[in-house]
Amino acid sequence: MHRALPLIVLSFAAPGWANPPTSRTPATATTEATRLGAEYFIQKAGASWTYQLQSGGRGRVTINAFVDWKASFSLSLGKRSASGTWRVKEGHWLERSGARGDGEVVVLPAVMTRGTRWQAPASIEKGTRELAQYEVIALDAQVELPNGTLDGCLTVLESGLDGSEPYTHYYAPNVGKVAVRGPADWLYRLVEFRSGSRGHAE
Repeated sequence: MHRALPLIVLSFAAPGWANPPTSRTPATATTEATRLGAEYFIQKAGASWTYQLQSGGRGRVTINAFVDWKASFSLSLGKRSASGTWRVKEGHWLERSGARGDGEVVVLPAVMTRGTRWQAPASIEKGTRELAQYEVIALDAQVELPNGTLDGCLTVLESGLDGSEPYTHYYAPNVGKVAVRGPADWLYRLVEFRSGSRGHAE
């Protein structure tokens, strides 16, 4: 059983956004040095994330439906597109997508502290079928977005099993993924998030 998340609508594109929210809610984790994977999972149909791509264009991720506690999502990030499902099980945020193999993989573990590590197929952003290693390197990072600064972000480093080709993923509680940085530059950063308006459907 997992906690129902509050409805949050953030628009990072609003002119004059001088004091962006920290997105940090009262701790659902056991201590200030711990985070739960479920904190970053959005369970609302209609939720959407709009990103500014490195190329200057826009990318989008949308939850199209939320049925039987699974979120069906679609993703379009420049030349990369994918679809699949997300769900939380025992606190783990899990993903199933043809872009990451045939099975269900861990996006974020149930309980994370700085230094938490796990292995899973490479992310959709990395775009390979190789196994990757993931490590939590920060719990309350600050991320510079195109229209402001977001505090309190979880930072996960993804790399090959030999430590090559690092990708850095940033997540905000009750918002989800806010940015990804590749080996050389940002792949994308969040400019608008809408939390959706429809919850679980039987």
